[in-house]
Amino acid sequence: MRPDDVPVLGLLRQSMSFHADRQQVIAENVANANTPGYTPRDLDESDFHAALRSQMSNGAAGSRGPIGLATTNAGHIPASNSGAGASALWEPIDSPDSETTVNGNSVVIEEQMVRAQENRMRYESALTLYQKSLGLLRTAIRPPGR
Repeated sequence: MRPDDVPVLGLLRQSMSFHADRQQVIAENVANANTPGYTPRDLDESDFHAALRSQMSNGAAGSRGPIGLATTNAGHIPASNSGAGASALWEPIDSPDSETTVNGNSVVIEEQMVRAQENRMRYESALTLYQKSLGLLRTAIRPPGR
């Protein structure tokens, strides 16, 4: 049994992937805080939740999920639904902050820092749950008396 076979671990990995991608988008916004005409972007959480619902419904039907690679030979190892392929489920959208400067830039550093901090806390929560779940699995498979 692989960790990918445990649904909750797959969901937590997708959550961490989403928050890692969102952190990168927020960092790009901060990096372009002085770029004339730049509009900040963000990842839409409704896309993320829709991807999770799709993953859960496909997983219940016995499928490997909405994103998968075909195994054309019995010796091939089935691919998991995480990693780079998962980030294709959500695309950055324009998300202007509350103010626009004279040069047309609408990045407000304070708002981006709040988003980054909230995103970091959500990532760390998913990571902690993932680590605890792995610890429980290790405990469960440990031979008695050890």
